Amino acid sequence: DELAASYRDARPYPHGLIRGFCREGFLEDILTELKHNSKVKFKETDLFRVYQSIDLGNLKDDSELAAKIPALMKLKRAIYSPEYRSFVEKLAGLEPGTLTDEVDCAANCHAKGCHLLCHDDVIGTRKVSYIIYLTDPSPTWTDEDGGRLELYDAVPDGDGDATRRVPGALPARTILPEFNSMAFFAVEPGVSFHSVQEVFGDRPRLSLQGWYHAGESPGRMEDATLRRLKS
Repeated sequence: DELAASYRDARPYPHGLIRGFCREGFLEDILTELKHNSKVKFKETDLFRVYQSIDLGNLKDDSELAAKIPALMKLKRAIYSPEYRSFVEKLAGLEPGTLTDEVDCAANCHAKGCHLLCHDDVIGTRKVSYIIYLTDPSPTWTDEDGGRLELYDAVPDGDGDATRRVPGALPARTILPEFNSMAFFAVEPGVSFHSVQEVFGDRPRLSLQGWYHAGESPGRMEDATLRRLKS
């Protein structure tokens, strides 16, 4: 109830942050597995610059790679489970059954100079975005490393349409990517504006990131960042 209330009252739009997400030692095991076994591809567009693995949803339990990453596969099964989807629905104030069994999850690596420009995450049926931070626990991640999650107010875009919003010029809140924490928020067209600050240091900003999906696309898709960029 406390987490749900914190999520509901958060600004600039509802979002949550769970510290101490997993028991001590578990994410350390996952971090080690990723560093030794995960293969990533460099991706760069006008919006982002990042190294990303395959979607873990496509990774079979009996595959050769899965056998090398047992802790990560255990976490995958947990966050894909109906029980955890129900937990996310409760935290985000969603009606039971809103989230389907479609879940995305990939390992992201933001190395020095990598970033993600401001957008709202709206594509298809995405409903809740989540990020599990795997930054090196020692020494702890600091502002000198960069890579903060940045959340923006939605403000009138000044074109005469009072209902259409754009992100504010500066972040209204920023979140340091602390090891063993999970940030999450509902995806909403023209509302869930966020970015990832450029990584300044030499250490990689590692995370597991993805989306829970709903049964249908959200309303006001015309306000979505991607739709507006294409119009």
